[in-house]
Amino acid sequence: MSPIIECLKEKKFSWSTAAAKAFTEIKEKMGQAPVLKLPDFSKIFEVACEASHVGIGGVLSQEGHPIAFYSEKLNDTRR
Repeated sequence: MSPIIECLKEKKFSWSTAAAKAFTEIKEKMGQAPVLKLPDFSKIFEVACEASHVGIGGVLSQEGHPIAFYSEKLNDTRR
């Protein structure tokens, strides 16, 4: 996303070759469904989580491969 964000920061919008390459890569990645693996309880689990004022999310993985995803938009009470 960095090359695309740089195009938006300038006063005059200028689409670069790097931005076009980044856009193509983002489209490809967004169009592919992640392949989840079954957990192996003999290996270490990794948890990555993130929270903002809008929602929360997390990924459970092993050796860099996702096992499960979670995301939730927070309502007014939970915010």
